[in-house]
Amino acid sequence: MTDRIITCSPLNKSTGRFVMSMVFPEKIKLFTIKEVAQACGISRSTLLRMEEDGFLTPHRVDPNTGYRYYDLQNVTAVGQYQRLQEAGLSRKEIADLYYERVDSRKFLEEQRQKLSRLQRFLDEYELRHDRAKAFSISYVTLPAVTCYSTEITASCPEEMATLSFLAHEKCVAEGYRMLGSEPLFGIPQEPFARMEYAGTEHHSTLCIPVVPDPKPGQPLRFFPATEALSILGFGRYSIVPDLWDRLWTDLDARGLEASEPGRFIALVAPYAGAHYKPEDYCYQCVVPIKSRSDSL
Repeated sequence: MTDRIITCSPLNKSTGRFVMSMVFPEKIKLFTIKEVAQACGISRSTLLRMEEDGFLTPHRVDPNTGYRYYDLQNVTAVGQYQRLQEAGLSRKEIADLYYERVDSRKFLEEQRQKLSRLQRFLDEYELRHDRAKAFSISYVTLPAVTCYSTEITASCPEEMATLSFLAHEKCVAEGYRMLGSEPLFGIPQEPFARMEYAGTEHHSTLCIPVVPDPKPGQPLRFFPATEALSILGFGRYSIVPDLWDRLWTDLDARGLEASEPGRFIALVAPYAGAHYKPEDYCYQCVVPIKSRSDSL
């Protein structure tokens, strides 16, 4: 096998750069599936699955034996696949991205939303398990969601949890498909800084994220993506009024203006987190904002 030749063209005066080009020899080394699997640290079946997904095409397949032979470009393509896989992309996403079969703007937006969801989860997990501080305030981007919505009136947290359970149960019974990537949330109808029941009734809109259903006449509500100021805290439910108070105070101190009513996000619904101790519950209050004039 002859060496591959790398040439460098003369200086391009318009760009001020040299352009490197490769001249591939007519005879190149081919590798067996076993050699490629060993070089890339993967199994033979994984290589075959890449071929089934339309990502990898062997340099040559023996028509008589069916043996596959790969060149170095195949090997480096597998490396790119592994890199994108480590970034959390699905098999289809990897193939479509590698061969530029995606809408770049749509792809970037989808990945940013995934990154935002992951960051929100990590913030919650760190707060609950690190316990270095009781709360944290940050800017977040709330993704666009379509929700099954219903009005709830309750005079205590326990009643609110019960009514939320019944509404969630009804949503499932009516055939809606839950959007598991987003938690349900409540929108208090009264403008307030402190959420205190004190035996009085409070009205809120319960919103359960679902996969959009085009059928008319159903109680669905669309929320566009928005930037928001968020406070995350953990402990018993009694800390929630203080979280709201801190959030509104901080929002005023930053000179921010709310664009929509605040949302109380149920990171773990009470009826879904029976294995959590009451003092380990994590709560998030957010206020969508019009603009941001400072940074953390």
